Amino acid sequence: MTEMNCAGIEERIAATGRRIAALQRQLDGAMEELGHARRRATADLALAARYGHQDLALALLPFRDALEAALAVRTGDAAALREGLVLAGRQLDAALARRHG
Repeated sequence: MTEMNCAGIEERIAATGRRIAALQRQLDGAMEELGHARRRATADLALAARYGHQDLALALLPFRDALEAALAVRTGDAAALREGLVLAGRQLDAALARRHG
């Protein structure tokens, strides 16, 4: 082989080495980003598990208040008591519909 051919081959090898190094840096960056995304997803799942039912609890507060109000009423009128419980049931249905569609 001539010196010129060797120089051309060496340059191609060097260029290929630079390209491999650049690709390795890209791969390392992508793997690091993937690791961050996994950690964020794990943290998000933990938060959802911990606080995911908070909105349901808030939606159920009016239902609880209606039941407490019904228990506080001293009446012999069964129809009025029934009407109050029906309204409380509607509040429960509305709360569950908001939560579970």
